[in-house]
Amino acid sequence: MALGHREALSARMVIIIRLLFAVLGLASMVLGYIGLGRYTHAEILQGTRPAGDDSAGNLVYYDIELFLVQSTPLSVGGPVPWELQIARFSAPCVALYTIAEIGVALFATRVQRVRLRRARGHVVVYGSTRAARVLATRLRSTGKRVIVAESAPPVVDRIGRDAQPGDPDLPRTLTDSGAHRAAQLYACLDLGEQNARIADAAERLRRRSGHPRKIQVLIPDLDLCMALRARRWSLAQTDARHTGFFNPDEIAGLATVRSDRAAFEQHSPEIAIAGTGAFARSVLVEFARQWATYGSSREQTLGVVLIGQDAQATATALLGRYAFLADVCRIQARTEPLEMVLAQRRDDPSVRRLVRLYLCQEDENEALTAALDQAAHLQSTFAEVVVRLDRMAGIASAFRAEHGADGLVDALGGRLRLVDVADISCDPELIEEDLAEWLARAYHQRHLTERLRAGAEPGSSPALTRWEELGEDYRAANRDQAMDIGRKLAAIGCLISPRRAGGPPFEYHADEVERLAELEHERWAADRRRHGWSRGRSYDAATKQHPDLVPWAMLSEQRREPNFRAVRDIPPMLADAGLAIIRGRPPASGRWPVRDPGPGPSISPAAILPARSP
Repeated sequence: MALGHREALSARMVIIIRLLFAVLGLASMVLGYIGLGRYTHAEILQGTRPAGDDSAGNLVYYDIELFLVQSTPLSVGGPVPWELQIARFSAPCVALYTIAEIGVALFATRVQRVRLRRARGHVVVYGSTRAARVLATRLRSTGKRVIVAESAPPVVDRIGRDAQPGDPDLPRTLTDSGAHRAAQLYACLDLGEQNARIADAAERLRRRSGHPRKIQVLIPDLDLCMALRARRWSLAQTDARHTGFFNPDEIAGLATVRSDRAAFEQHSPEIAIAGTGAFARSVLVEFARQWATYGSSREQTLGVVLIGQDAQATATALLGRYAFLADVCRIQARTEPLEMVLAQRRDDPSVRRLVRLYLCQEDENEALTAALDQAAHLQSTFAEVVVRLDRMAGIASAFRAEHGADGLVDALGGRLRLVDVADISCDPELIEEDLAEWLARAYHQRHLTERLRAGAEPGSSPALTRWEELGEDYRAANRDQAMDIGRKLAAIGCLISPRRAGGPPFEYHADEVERLAELEHERWAADRRRHGWSRGRSYDAATKQHPDLVPWAMLSEQRREPNFRAVRDIPPMLADAGLAIIRGRPPASGRWPVRDPGPGPSISPAAILPARSP
C-alpha cells in the first residue's frame, strides 16, 4: 500500500477511535446519572442519606466524580444498580484515554522539537502564504526534506508533516526549525520587512554554525529587491553570495518571456502591456533584452505600448535605469483606458497587429475580463494575450486541457495564456538565479549584441548564440567574471547601486584601470590553474597549456589588453543590467581628484513617444 494511503487509513482510524470514546463518555454520563438517581433514592428511603440528596445538581456532581474514579454516594456501600455499575468502570476508561491522548501529544511535540533541532541538510521554508506552500511542494517533489515554519498561530500543515509554528523574529524559532543545520532557508512571509528580519537572524546564525548554507528572501517590492541585491553584492566577502533576494512577479515575468520564442519570429514585433507593476516592468525589460539578441543583426527596434495612469513616469524610469533599452525599443506611454487604446489601434489601418498583449493590472478581475472581452478582435488587434494572475490563479485550470480536449472554458482558441505568478516563480532553480547569473547574462548579451551589429551571423560560433542555447563552459566563464565584480569594485572603494536617470556617469581614475586589470588577470589565472591548466609556450587546449599563465609584470602590453577591456566593460555592462557604480569610500590616498562629473545618462526623446490624446 502506498505511503499516502497508509497515512489516510491511520488518520481515519484515529477519528473512529475518538468518536467511539466520545460516545462511551456520553453513555457513561447518562447511565451514571440514572444509576446514581436510583442508588441515592434507595439510600434516602433506608434513612442512610439525608432527604433531598438526590437533587439534579447533586446527581450531576456525583456523575462527574465517576470520571475521577470516585463518587461520594458509593462510599456508603450497598447494592449498586446495573446502570451505575457500567458507568463506574466506563467513565474512568474515558478519562484515562483522554489523559493518554494529552500525554502522547505532549510527548510527540517534544520529540518533534528535538527531531527538528537535530535535523541536518534539510530546507526550512518560513511562511503560510501560497508562495511558501507552492515552494515547499516543489522542494519535496525533488526529494528534499522540508520543514515549514509558520508565522501565524499553530495551524495544520496541509502539505507535509514537518511543520513548526512560532514567531519567526525569535532566534529560538530558527533553532527549533533546525535552521542551524539546514542546507537552505526561504523566507516567504507576506511582508518584506519580516522576511528581512528572518534573513538577518539567519545570517548571524550562519556565521556561527555555517548553516543555513543558502538564504533566500522574498521581497514583494521590486525596487527594494533590486537595491538589496546591489548592496549585498557590493560586499567583497564571499559571504555575500550566501544570501539572495527574489521577487515573484519579476521571476514570473522573466520566465514568461523567455519561454515564448514564437513572439520573436516576426521581424519587427510590437507588444502592448497594460499595467506598470513589477510583472509588467519585468516583461518589458526582458522582452527588449531578448529582442536585442534576436534582432540586433537586423537593426530593427521593438515597439512597446505601455498602458497605465503612470505609464509615462514608468517608461522614463526604465529607460533611465537600463542603458540598452533606448537602443532596442521605442516605448509609447498611454494613460487612456485599455479599451480606448485598443479601439484606436483597430481604427487605424496603418498600425500593425500586436504580437502580444500583456494584461498585468493590479485588479485581476479587470485583467481577465478584458482578455475575454477582446475575443472578437483576435485577428485584427493581437495574436495572443497573456494575463497575470495571483490571487485568482485557481481559475487558470478551467482554461487548460485537463478538463477535456478544449478545457472547461474556451481559451480564445488557444491564444489566451494565464500566468500563475506563484506557480512559476516558486521554482527553486529560478530563485537560485542570483545577481551573478544576471550579470553573467548581461556580459554575454553585450558581447553578442556587439558582434551581431559588427556583421557576425548568429550561431556562426559557439559563443554567438542566446544565453539559453550557450554551452555551459561559456556560461561558467561569464559567471566567474560576474562574481568577481564586487571584489574588484571594493578594491577601489566603490559600490553597486540601482541606476537612475540623472546620475553622474562613472569614470575610473587613472591608476584604477590597471589595478583592476591586474586583479582580473589574477582571477583568470587562478581559475585556469584550478581547472588543470599550466604555463606553456603556446596555447594548446588539448594539453591545457597557456602562455599567459604568468605574473602580471611578465605580460606584454598586447597580452594585457583583454584584461583592460574586461575592466572597461564593467560600467556599461552594469548599466545594461540596471546598475551603476558609485564611490563609497576614498581610495588609499584618502581623497579623490576633483573632477567635473559631467551630465548624467540621457534619454533619447525618441525613446518615449508622447501620449496621444483621446
